[in-house]
Amino acid sequence: METLAPTFTVSRDEARREILYSHSGLFTSGKMEELFVALLRAAKPFIDDRQGFRVLGDLREMVVQTREVADKLKLSQDTSAKVGVDKMAILYRSTLMKQQFRRASDALQCEFFTDRAEALAWLRTD
Repeated sequence: METLAPTFTVSRDEARREILYSHSGLFTSGKMEELFVALLRAAKPFIDDRQGFRVLGDLREMVVQTREVADKLKLSQDTSAKVGVDKMAILYRSTLMKQQFRRASDALQCEFFTDRAEALAWLRTD
């Protein structure tokens, strides 16, 4: 990673009922709120129809976050479980980042991977 500037992308795969997102860098509370708004916007059709959906998060370029941001991650994960996320696969590179995200994800069926193909295979298996 060349910079700690926070960035993210979010997309929706309608056919597979998946939200795909990535984020990198060191987030501020405000930037994390922007990510949450984008995730909610992408997931809204799935939330509204109440048929469940799955999520792939690519955190390979994310660094360990501040306590304030980690608390927001926990709230987001808890909310995800309540609005219909069936499974979540997380791509990671840093073991510390994995541990921080695992602590935030106890409300979800969430697994961690270093290989995208393995993550998608797990995510798409019933």
